[in-house]
Amino acid sequence: MALYLARAKYSNAAFKGMVDSPQDREAAARKIFEAVGMTMHQCYFSVSSAELIAIGEGTPESLASIEMIIMATGACSEVSTLEIVDSKSMTSAMETANKVVSAYQAPNK
Repeated sequence: MALYLARAKYSNAAFKGMVDSPQDREAAARKIFEAVGMTMHQCYFSVSSAELIAIGEGTPESLASIEMIIMATGACSEVSTLEIVDSKSMTSAMETANKVVSAYQAPNK
């Protein structure tokens, strides 16, 4: 499974709802992650950018489901995700690329 950094920008209406009725939004986000088979490792908030920022683990399909669910609710105006890799995995990828790159012929060559 891959690790992802997900950012969801709350809509103005959602932000107003959180102020009017304070609640644990991490618990709500965690339920969505779990419902699609993902694990949420960390959850953070940025008030200045009105965002929830989460680090989770799962498949590309489960991530796409979360993105669709979040956007379908109207609670967020945008969602962005990045696949992230740890240092060990990055070093392994570099080693593989090093072995293969000489066999690749660029289209402009």
